[in-house]
Amino acid sequence: MPRRRRALPVTAAVLTALTAAALVVDLARPGLVEPLRGSVARVAAPVQSVLAGWDDARLTELTRERNALAAEVTRLEEQLRRQGQLAALDRATTWGDHRLLPARVVAVAPGTSPVGGRTVTLDVGASEGVTQDQTVVSVDGLVGRVVRVGGASSDVLLLGDAEAVVGVRFGAEGGLGSVAAVPPPGLPPRGAGDLTLTAVGDTTIRVGDDVTTLGSPDDRPYVARVPLGTVTSVDPDRGQLGATAVVRPHVDPDTLDLVAVVFVEGEGG
Repeated sequence: MPRRRRALPVTAAVLTALTAAALVVDLARPGLVEPLRGSVARVAAPVQSVLAGWDDARLTELTRERNALAAEVTRLEEQLRRQGQLAALDRATTWGDHRLLPARVVAVAPGTSPVGGRTVTLDVGASEGVTQDQTVVSVDGLVGRVVRVGGASSDVLLLGDAEAVVGVRFGAEGGLGSVAAVPPPGLPPRGAGDLTLTAVGDTTIRVGDDVTTLGSPDDRPYVARVPLGTVTSVDPDRGQLGATAVVRPHVDPDTLDLVAVVFVEGEGG
């Protein structure tokens, strides 16, 4: 077979030369090369058939190998990316000694969804021990809380939904407040994705203050000290009961991929 393959290019070259010569003669003396053209066709036909068959088979084989290698490279890249995300997520959770259940976002519902609320669907559910009102985080910070659980999936109400109000601490002094997507009446309009911090008490809010979760009783629906966002501007005093400010959340819900459901001590085995 190798000898046959080496002979094929030579044969093809000879046939190409004969064809070129026939074309030159045909241009100079029309009709003179009809017998030669027929002879070349008779010789070339079986060789062309062999060449075409060999090329098609080889091309099919190479295409199959290429596709298999490309699929394997994609799989390994995805595996490395997921491992890197998990490692980064584990390093980022310095805010508490909790077990994290990795999950992938597999669907998104906008705030106008009739199901209720701006949510994402995760590929983990009751079969992995997920229950309602667990905190969900990403490497950047708070994502939201679990609101519905199925056997193999769960829905998470995102931070930034109109129904989501989170107790928080802010600044170096640990001032108390709450963060919500809908600002109180009378405040300037917010930018897309921005939240409103309303302070409780007299603690001064400053631009650049870090905002973290206060924590809920029994850590549901929010565990404590999870990074939430940063104060970007402070509203002027307009006689509100508490000072208010604009908070830019750390998590961009439009780019969510790998997240984690937080299990507090004693949950989920």
